This record gives sequence, C-alpha cells and structure tokens, in this order.
Amino acid sequence: MCYNINMEKKSLGYKYKFSKWFYLIAVLGYLVSIGCIVLNAIRFSIKLNKNIEIAFTEYMSLAFAVVLSIAFIVIVTLALIKSEYKIFDDKIILKWGIIKNPIELNEVKLIRFITTTEKLELVFEDESYFVIVIDKKDYQKFVDELKSIKPKLEYNQTSEE
Repeated sequence: MCYNINMEKKSLGYKYKFSKWFYLIAVLGYLVSIGCIVLNAIRFSIKLNKNIEIAFTEYMSLAFAVVLSIAFIVIVTLALIKSEYKIFDDKIILKWGIIKNPIELNEVKLIRFITTTEKLELVFEDESYFVIVIDKKDYQKFVDELKSIKPKLEYNQTSEE
C-alpha cells in the first residue's frame, strides 16, 4: 500500500491474469489483423497502379476491414497492458483495458479461497460471487490489503465450490 500526494491510500494494483487461450487467440487475431491490413493495402495499390476504377462500395469494404483490424489490435493491446485490480478505501476497481468495473467493498461479505480449484472469490451479501483472476503468488497480498481496509471481512478456505 502506498499513498498519493493527498495522503490517500493507493493500491499498488494486481495484474489481471489472462489464460493461455486468451493469449493464443490474441496472437492469432494479431496475425489475421495484420494480414488483413497488408492484403487490403496490396489490393488497393494494385487497383490504383492499373488505373482500375474502384467503386464506392469497394472503398468502404477496404476501409471497413482495415478499421476493424486496427480496432482489434488497439483493444487487445490495451487489455493486455492495462488490465488490473486496484483496491481503494471503499471499492475494488477491475480495469480491463478501457473498461472499468467497480466492486463496492460494503457489499462483500467474505473472501473465499477454493483449495480444489485454487480460485480466490469475493462473496457478496446475496451469495453471488466474483472470481479474482490474478497470479496465485499475489493471493495473500490481495487478501491482506483487503483486510487492512475492511478488518471485519471474513476469510476462509474451503474445498468445495
């Protein structure tokens, strides 16, 4: 835990842990996106060099494919770089790229570690739960930081989901 210039508690942050499948899909998506951009640029330059008339719909098709490819690259890159959990005095914020999802600490009833699946969960008053997806080596630090903010928060380990 550190403090900002206004002496407010500031979480160090816990990096979101993506699955191997996400990384595989991201790499394949990068390759397809780059291929799409390159092939459409080649297609466009060939038509320009041969003075072939290009219809408006073809321009739109080329632009749409390139814009979608660039959007995919930007969104996935932001997700990989800026995805984390930050703990504050009253909430936990899950940042996933440009998307922020606040979790109010006053709604959290219990922190539960499932030993059989090795998952860390936040259980809410209505018995719903939220799985914390961080590196296993950070579980204890995450729990300790939450308990330092909300000491009455119960923590338990169980073998059943």
